[in-house]
Amino acid sequence: MRRLDRPLLVILAVMLMAALLFISWRALDSAERLLLPELDRKASVIGKSVSSLLQEAVDLGIPLAEVVGADAVLDEQLKASPEFSSIEIRLASGAILAQAKSPTTKAGVDPLQVETPVLVQGEEQAKVTVVIPRSLIERTVRNIWLDVAIVLLASMLVTFEMLAMVFNSETGRALRGLGQRLVSIGRGDLRLHAKVDAAGAFGEAARMLDHRLEALGERQKELLGRAEAQRDPELVEEVRQLDQRFQISTPREDPPPTLAAIRAPLFLFFFAEELTRPFLPSFISTLASPFAGLSREVVISLPIVLFMAIVAVLQPFLNGFTERVGRRRALRIGIVVAVIGFAGSAYVGDLLQLLIFRSCTAVGYALVFVSAQGAIIDGTDRLNRARGLSILVASIFVAALCGPPVGGILADRLGERETFLVSATLALLALAVTRFAMPQEIRRDRLSGPARPSLSLILKVLSKPAMALLLFGCAFPAKLILAALVFYLVPLSMADSGFDQAAIGRVLTLYALAMIILVPTVSRFSDRMGYRPTFVLLGAVLSATAVVHPLIWSEPWGEAAMVLQLGFAQALSITPQSALVGELGRRHLPDIPEGMVYGVFRLVERSGNAVGPALTAVVLGAYGLNMALIVVGGVSALGALLYVFAAGMGGGRNRSGPV
Repeated sequence: MRRLDRPLLVILAVMLMAALLFISWRALDSAERLLLPELDRKASVIGKSVSSLLQEAVDLGIPLAEVVGADAVLDEQLKASPEFSSIEIRLASGAILAQAKSPTTKAGVDPLQVETPVLVQGEEQAKVTVVIPRSLIERTVRNIWLDVAIVLLASMLVTFEMLAMVFNSETGRALRGLGQRLVSIGRGDLRLHAKVDAAGAFGEAARMLDHRLEALGERQKELLGRAEAQRDPELVEEVRQLDQRFQISTPREDPPPTLAAIRAPLFLFFFAEELTRPFLPSFISTLASPFAGLSREVVISLPIVLFMAIVAVLQPFLNGFTERVGRRRALRIGIVVAVIGFAGSAYVGDLLQLLIFRSCTAVGYALVFVSAQGAIIDGTDRLNRARGLSILVASIFVAALCGPPVGGILADRLGERETFLVSATLALLALAVTRFAMPQEIRRDRLSGPARPSLSLILKVLSKPAMALLLFGCAFPAKLILAALVFYLVPLSMADSGFDQAAIGRVLTLYALAMIILVPTVSRFSDRMGYRPTFVLLGAVLSATAVVHPLIWSEPWGEAAMVLQLGFAQALSITPQSALVGELGRRHLPDIPEGMVYGVFRLVERSGNAVGPALTAVVLGAYGLNMALIVVGGVSALGALLYVFAAGMGGGRNRSGPV
């Protein structure tokens, strides 16, 4: 289907990645060569500083052996430079005058030492020794390698996204459309493709082929009509077999080529938000102070809870607005509002200001999501809507894979406030890309359904026990545990334990990695084999049990295992769960449009995003980390039990869900 553009895409990507690999290798080589001399220089500065203090004491007539307070000085130096394992002052006689050791120093490790003499009247009377642990060098080099690998992975994914954007330009769409037609005709597939709107030679050639195929389709209909008029069963069957062989009258399920162009601005926008994931809780903690009887943990959760609540509440009600003003214009408005939120967050001075600007970002996020989703729905039909919506899902997943680790690296290297400005810049770039990435024809002046779900409709959907138990037993807890752990608890607890933002970002990216690997396979398998409730239940159980890892493993391995298992768990349930909502809606609520049923589903699901951090913060502040993990896992386990009860009430044998 894409035999013409894929080789070009691969060739360009390989060339760019080769250049990135060379640049990264040279940068890494330079970093390793500069690392040890820089550590030596810093250790030498500390040694000279302590040595000068001792020399001043001697100049005042105090013998070195009688100097007091040296231990306190060394402790202060070690606190200011925690990368060193110890600092000591040893007299010429071999006796130790003062010493300070890091509590994390490991015995039996061959260290590197930087010695600075203490000279009295030109003679060495003592020496200051600063010990550099080899584990520091190994850890620093390993972190550099990990950062380079993550940047390479992100660069590769961004490269593919940008190259795909180029191929979805007007000329690219024409070339792709012509290639698709030639390949299909060569395979004997004579179905009509989506129209190519591009000008130029490639567009004209594609339209010429469409004209020939349309004429062929009309000829086939004419032959079938003549055969039926002649009442010749053999001739009718022969014409139908010819049609079946070449699929002349079979509708094609491919979404319009113009829709693929939406992915570029969506990726850039969601990437901008994902950059904030690893450092947002720790950034909030620098502004937070207990007030109104709320604990520090609850105060830190407020901006996250507010963001999730705004997105959850607004999404069902924004569809009418985006239809009235146009999808493209609404998406641009959303990006502008989010840019204000990102940029303002970089300059906030207190928690209230952060709440205001994060609310702006949330409104923009909800507008962008609803506008993009509406544009895809407008440009597709029931045959290709799922494939069209996969563009939106893919942009979110790829952004979630790239954003947290890159955001962590930027926060470590540039600073948290500067990373907010990077997010604002990426969102502005997304705004610029919408100029040609959202063609006019997919913005239609028609309503795709009711503007918003009313309260009576929500209650009617939830009045069906099977639907209510699926939504509150599986969908709500799934988002609750995701937001509680990935968006709030893991970044906060790792930051409190001293891990840098880059390490937090590396852990968070495991969730998206698991989703990207497993979701396509699970989707195909569940569609082919059925038994969707089994996948949903298995995902709920794995989500609930993921919380045990931090209880039995040390940091960061427990957190990494928990996030990875959570990713695999939700990959098992996310697509079967969505499919079950549609099936239950058609079975129990045939008079309600399927889109409205999904609107209620999204409202309940995203409410879990808001409740998760709030619940976790309350328990964390009152009872500690372990109890917070147990409570969050318990909510997910309780939801799974509710769903098992629903399946049992329905007989437990229905492949598509409880009755």
